[in-house]
Amino acid sequence: MKAPELIIIGLDGAVDSFAAKEAQAGNLPNFARLMKRGCRMTDFRPVHPTITPVCWSALQTGATPEINGIVADKLYLGGHISNLVSAYNGTHLKAERLWEAAARAGKSSIVDSMPVSGPRRSELVWQMEGTSGNPGRMIMPDGSTEYVDIPQQVWFFDKNKKPVDKLKDVKVLPSPVTEEKDGVFTLGVLQDSADANRHNFLPISWKLEASENGFTLYDSKGVRISLVPGKWTEPYHGEFPTTAEPLPLAFRFIALELEDGFLIFASAACFVHDRVCPDEFAEMFYNMPPTPVHREYFFFANPATNKIAMDSWDFHVQWHIEMFKRALEKKNPEIIVTYMGDIDTVNHFFWPELAGAKETTPEQYKFVEGCYRKIYQTADRFIGYFLDNVADENTIIWIVSDHGSIGVKEERDINAALEKAGLLVRFPDRQVDWSKTQAAYRGCGHIFVNLEERGGGIVPASEYESTIDKVITALQDNLRGPDGESYLAFAVRGREAGFFGLGGERCGDVVIGLTAGYAAMTVHAEQIPTATGPYGSMRALSMLSGPGVPENCVWDKPVNSIDIAPTICTKMGVPLPAQSNGRVIREFVDKK
Repeated sequence: MKAPELIIIGLDGAVDSFAAKEAQAGNLPNFARLMKRGCRMTDFRPVHPTITPVCWSALQTGATPEINGIVADKLYLGGHISNLVSAYNGTHLKAERLWEAAARAGKSSIVDSMPVSGPRRSELVWQMEGTSGNPGRMIMPDGSTEYVDIPQQVWFFDKNKKPVDKLKDVKVLPSPVTEEKDGVFTLGVLQDSADANRHNFLPISWKLEASENGFTLYDSKGVRISLVPGKWTEPYHGEFPTTAEPLPLAFRFIALELEDGFLIFASAACFVHDRVCPDEFAEMFYNMPPTPVHREYFFFANPATNKIAMDSWDFHVQWHIEMFKRALEKKNPEIIVTYMGDIDTVNHFFWPELAGAKETTPEQYKFVEGCYRKIYQTADRFIGYFLDNVADENTIIWIVSDHGSIGVKEERDINAALEKAGLLVRFPDRQVDWSKTQAAYRGCGHIFVNLEERGGGIVPASEYESTIDKVITALQDNLRGPDGESYLAFAVRGREAGFFGLGGERCGDVVIGLTAGYAAMTVHAEQIPTATGPYGSMRALSMLSGPGVPENCVWDKPVNSIDIAPTICTKMGVPLPAQSNGRVIREFVDKK
């Protein structure tokens, strides 16, 4: 196989300082290899708001949110301001992606799981997934989002191996268990929501026998699967029955012995990748191991069940490695784009503790640090696969995160500031009463005026400007911490937000940014791209290597996230993405 010209590995939420520290300590050897062979950018600035779909859209297109149209995680496209659509759907992206620009020069790509990357727009792009960065959540050819996976299942038993409704160390609801006779049970399989059953799945179940040595599972055909406590089974492959054609099904099981009983966990996936991938990729996904996507996160923060989450993320990375092994036997692309989202999950669980924004005992801190190190080591293994098996010395490699992370001292309800000023009214259940509300915060720094012309709002056009003035005043007066200090970095009219890359018809009437340590959406979103404090930084991780890139370099000059796509395109000799307004970093291009 000829090595690709470019490999992009996206690591959602990866924190530069932690990766560098662990690489220098010898815990991340492949990160260290890349730092030695290329350039680590220590002042790499994401766009605002610092949220996944906004940041990845800018990185892919080299265009600011105002230009590419992805200005928040949920977009206002007209009608009443309560109506928002998901920004993860790439059909809403209004700019050309880097690999689509390369396709105009005849270069092909494999794009795997990158948020907002699908659906594909070129026959030279072989797309796997493309909405949330998860193989179970996909953009369909018509642009809709498809949820096709069967969620993880968990069943509880006490020390006597009798079914129970709860275990002390587990905070999730179990799937149903029916005892058929002594020691023999039927395990039911639940789905999360009605949306998960668009394919009219028929009910399935497993037979379970309990014995002194453990548990034994049987499927409907009598296939036997032994469960040894603490050890994962090999993947089980079968078919999921529907009212039409059966769909491929994959399970992997583990039984854990806890203090007060046993937990049986099943990762499950029902793949219909042929619905979202080119035909030549579809057959690859049958008989592949399942990649966990849902409920393992609930087990992450609990030392008793942490193994499920950690192992499942290893399985997730292994799934993608196996996918690339198969894909690269079929195609020899010039560009590879892939993604791992689990680091940001760790951020949301543990960054405040790791960064010191929340107090921890020494034992808690050791546990948190171990989890954090483990997920970076999983990413390091993923990077190592490409370094050792795919790239060569002429391959440009870009390892990048969409944003960093800041430990939150205090989460704030932005709408409470508007409520206090009489601009917003809520029902007792805290839902907004739109019939009495003049303006509302709709997430990711965007506040919209409830105009009459917007699907029946209450504010006449003649009061639009004065309402905006009231909103900004309310924010300035009320967004203050316990010490009275303001944590409002800025509040500006949406039409004036072009100086930091926002604006356009999807933008809020008022846009805000918050300082480090405060948030309305936890560890990232409203905080400004340069927010830095004692609990972390919103700056992203970015490491670039390849021909002409300075080696063993720590680049401390400011770099905006929209700069790398045009820089890489220039290095490759392909057109810049059509709407790109980033700069070309000449120091990375001119040297041969």
